[in-house]
Amino acid sequence: MFIFILIHSQLIGPTQPIVAMIGHDVILPCHLDPAEDATAMTVEWARPDLEPRFVHVLRDGLELDEKKYHLYMGRTSLLNNQLKHGDVSLKLATVKLSDEGKYKCFIPTLSKETFIDLVVGAASSPVLTINKDTSAVVLDCESKGWHPKPELFWLDAEGKLLSAGAPETVRGPDGLYTVSNSVAVEKSHSNSYTCRVQQHKIQQTRETQIHLEGEQYSKHMTLSQLIGPLQPIVAMIGHDVILPCQLDPAEDATVMTVEWARPDLEPRFVHVLHDGLELDEKKYHLYMGRTSLLNNQLMYGDVSLKLATVKLSDEGKYKCFIPTLSKEMLIDLVVGAASSPVLTINKDTSAVVLDCESKGWHPKPELFWLDGEGNLLPAGAPETVRGPDGLYTVTQQLRRRRSNRRRERKTEAHGREGGEERCQT
Repeated sequence: MFIFILIHSQLIGPTQPIVAMIGHDVILPCHLDPAEDATAMTVEWARPDLEPRFVHVLRDGLELDEKKYHLYMGRTSLLNNQLKHGDVSLKLATVKLSDEGKYKCFIPTLSKETFIDLVVGAASSPVLTINKDTSAVVLDCESKGWHPKPELFWLDAEGKLLSAGAPETVRGPDGLYTVSNSVAVEKSHSNSYTCRVQQHKIQQTRETQIHLEGEQYSKHMTLSQLIGPLQPIVAMIGHDVILPCQLDPAEDATVMTVEWARPDLEPRFVHVLHDGLELDEKKYHLYMGRTSLLNNQLMYGDVSLKLATVKLSDEGKYKCFIPTLSKEMLIDLVVGAASSPVLTINKDTSAVVLDCESKGWHPKPELFWLDGEGNLLPAGAPETVRGPDGLYTVTQQLRRRRSNRRRERKTEAHGREGGEERCQT
């Protein structure tokens, strides 16, 4: 009997929506795993809801503009120096509200595709105005230019919610929302009040505070926020990864101190930039030579961390922190690993026993058997063992009665983060 092992790369994309703010650039991740040189491949990025549907088409190393939807002209590109590593991610410049939607990353020669949802956000600081009558002070709060639809509420000096009527939300012809609300407070009280506007889906918060003291008052608007991903970032062992962290509204971070840390480590620092220089003496030793900031993006408030040659020990919670602004953001990194299963065949007088083993997985994978039509086959519980390197090996047997007729069997091993490999006999 001959055994054929067929391994095809899968197209891997994010499991959660990508969030981008209007006017910013964004990368929609898509890569071949296992890595395969995509330089000579046709790569198609499309929006199925558009006509023509194509956002970016690369064929024979050239972009085909004639197939492209007109609103994407001059705003899309692939990361050409990463194509040889199987990275076919799309860079979309100067994001517009109309860019929001579902994108398809497709390689025709491999018949592989993956879908990525892009959520486009917009936010602005609220504006407070004061109206006085004989007995009370009415605080009016309005915040324009939000997307998606935000919520607004009032807080007192202790951070407790104030009772107020339902806010009014209006969507303008540009698709952006304006939200407004009023609250009445007693004229005799000296206190601070905050109008806060937030949108959880894009993880944006803006607030303006006012301090009342007799007939005097002063306003204070919040500084930039640090914005990061809402969901964990997934990286495969041996690959590079970027942990996104961005000041919004954008603010030049070139001369700021930027600290990246793992709170569970000692010393906790992964990367520290101070006065334009990296401070290696503060750094945890396993990150030496593997971290960097995107220096050409610092002027735009992008303080994302690039981590090279990811290791299993890199998995954990990272803190992006700018001390001078007292702003921080936490990002979870999940590290994955996958490998193709190996089949061996053992025969006895009455049955054929198929043994399947797949080594080097993380997190803990599942294993199951399929017949030639893709139906699940009954088998005992797989055995999963974690090795000293922290990676999992999963094994399982399938026992079938002997027959003169040829049969086709497939095994699959799946990691929870989306990796998939097949061997076929």
